[in-house]
Amino acid sequence: MTSDDIPRREAEQLRELDETARVARTFQAIADRGALWVWGDEGDVLFTEDARRRNLLPIWPYATVARLENEGEVDGEHAIRIPADVFLREWLPQLEEDDADIAVFPVEERNAAVLTLAEFRSRLR
Repeated sequence: MTSDDIPRREAEQLRELDETARVARTFQAIADRGALWVWGDEGDVLFTEDARRRNLLPIWPYATVARLENEGEVDGEHAIRIPADVFLREWLPQLEEDDADIAVFPVEERNAAVLTLAEFRSRLR
């Protein structure tokens, strides 16, 4: 567990929160810790699609909740910490080019929210 992560028991409790509370907790964690988490390996990050076939980048507030959602699916994949300023400066422009939105704190394929990049940027600031 990294210094900005949480224990498994706390992560399991967070996964039980409703969508509104998971969104609030995600943005609070990003504000408090200055980072968010995505899932992937050294070459790629995980993207998903919604029912309307929009490309979505799932994000989580802590590595442990990302691991609980994804671990064991593909060898070599893990939670990747992205500093919030790097995400805003480097990732959002690339996501815009890729026409992707952001899936906030998915649990069992249920997103707490799907935000456009503009909505995400606004909430983060």
